[in-house]
Amino acid sequence: MTKPTQILKSSKNSQENAMFLAMVVRNAMEVFHHRHLSDEQMKELNPIIRNAIYTGLQALRHYFRSEGARSFVNFQKKLIPNYWEQPELLTDFVKTVKMMNGGNENKPKKG
Repeated sequence: MTKPTQILKSSKNSQENAMFLAMVVRNAMEVFHHRHLSDEQMKELNPIIRNAIYTGLQALRHYFRSEGARSFVNFQKKLIPNYWEQPELLTDFVKTVKMMNGGNENKPKKG
């Protein structure tokens, strides 16, 4: 088992991944933000999203080494409602991949 101090220690990689994922979430909700949330509400929501993503990444990172992390992940997974749809790729990502790879995501970049 991994010591709690190692699990709770900041992980630069997990933090960078959380920032990236939070930006994807934030950009995906931009239209919703303008229709339903003030800038002040968004300012409050952004760190909640970042911290939750970072926590989830850290828990997954230590899933097989920590009973606490495993318990946290398993509990969160049990909370996922049956009515949630399976995730789909965002249109911006799909378009970018197709544009940059000429419609073939396996095609290597020239140059």
